[in-house]
Amino acid sequence: MKDIDTIKDLVDYTRLLYDRHLVHAEGGNTSIRIGNDVWITRTGAVLGRVTESDFTRLSLSGDVIAGEKPSKEFPMHLSFYKARPDVKAVIHIHPTYSIAYSTLLAEPCLDAVPAYSSALYRRAGQVPMIAYYPVGSKELHQAIEKLTPYFYSILMRQHGLTVATNNLSDALGIVEEIEQCCHIALLTNQKGYPITSEEKIEIDKLQGRSWPKSLN
Repeated sequence: MKDIDTIKDLVDYTRLLYDRHLVHAEGGNTSIRIGNDVWITRTGAVLGRVTESDFTRLSLSGDVIAGEKPSKEFPMHLSFYKARPDVKAVIHIHPTYSIAYSTLLAEPCLDAVPAYSSALYRRAGQVPMIAYYPVGSKELHQAIEKLTPYFYSILMRQHGLTVATNNLSDALGIVEEIEQCCHIALLTNQKGYPITSEEKIEIDKLQGRSWPKSLN
């Protein structure tokens, strides 16, 4: 696996999200970080048909270096890159089962997505859900920014999913694991049993992870 994704990789993985029915119409946005610059989908880009010209180059402070107006969700992406130097790729999408599952949860929570497979917990750990905020709003980006130092994956109620990690391949894998577990939750009417707390603790110990006690 390559250490650094290229713009061509970003095009390929962005199209793959559409091909795998993880995004629809003009929803979603993707980005990578190379050095201190970020390439992110422009406003209005259709992920299933993107080319290299559909990506805008930004500084970490959000200034446009080259390209068209960036996605309105660019502050969400930048908050991950600034909070976590190891993050090199961010995927934000609107997957069907993840959104459907989020509508069943009455309140924001720290460990929202049930780990019906240990693969999900090994890859993503806890996946918190934040409350609903209007798309592109300052309130949404502030809510995400509070969590980026602690989590790589965040579910947004009635909106979608954002995953950040060190490469696009891993980010896509986490997206698919979360979407699968949300699908299982719906298929089982939330009556399935996820992996145990003891197994989660052991996985966290092996990976040297810890989680905050609240969303505040």
